[in-house]
Amino acid sequence: MKAPSFPQLWSRIADRYPRLAEQLRERTLTPDEARSFYDHLGRKLDWHAFYENPALDELIEHLELSQASHVLEFGCGTGRLAEKMFSNLPESARYWGLDISRTMVELTRARLEPFGERAEVHQSDGGPRLRVETGGFDRLVSTYVLDLLSDDDIAAFLEEAHRLLARGGLMGLVSLTHGYTTSAQLLEHLWVGLHRLNPAWVGGCRPLRLLDHLPAGGWKVRYHRVVTSYFVSSEILIAQHA
Repeated sequence: MKAPSFPQLWSRIADRYPRLAEQLRERTLTPDEARSFYDHLGRKLDWHAFYENPALDELIEHLELSQASHVLEFGCGTGRLAEKMFSNLPESARYWGLDISRTMVELTRARLEPFGERAEVHQSDGGPRLRVETGGFDRLVSTYVLDLLSDDDIAAFLEEAHRLLARGGLMGLVSLTHGYTTSAQLLEHLWVGLHRLNPAWVGGCRPLRLLDHLPAGGWKVRYHRVVTSYFVSSEILIAQHA
């Protein structure tokens, strides 16, 4: 017998125990909470590589970086993905990274120092609206960031991403997502339960389905797949500005 998904399980709990459901309703970290958490986490963020790298490597494989000239990363973390991308970018390509955490900005700047003026990294205010030139990028990347945001902020980010990308540009996203195997679903139940009790216990992240958030108009899906590593499922979505 197939185990119910977490949304199905939560719906049953909410129907039977409405007061408990209200107390445990989903919330996300505030920008200040996220900034504080990731300032303290620092280099330890790279410990997540054991389950993130398979999805990130697959994203890079399909993002056509050899044809890119201007890349923007929303939520650059320690610069691990940026360093990987530079191995696939033309020598003339430029990179801009943004992160809410001052610690992450400093780590990324240090990691990308060998690339000189081709790489710029700045601290953001944590909001989904970015003070960046319209249509100034042909690649926009954000990995394991949208799963920290509220549904409203995800919608605002996708609207902003459409503004920032040139027509025909590619947006590459990776997020925690719902498990497809029994073991992944069990881990998901535990993860989401902890998130509802206190989002900071899991870094503010929770599983979501990126494809459900992508607007019907303005985007063309170029690549979509779910990969599972060490029982953690990640969704890869590449969409083209249409």
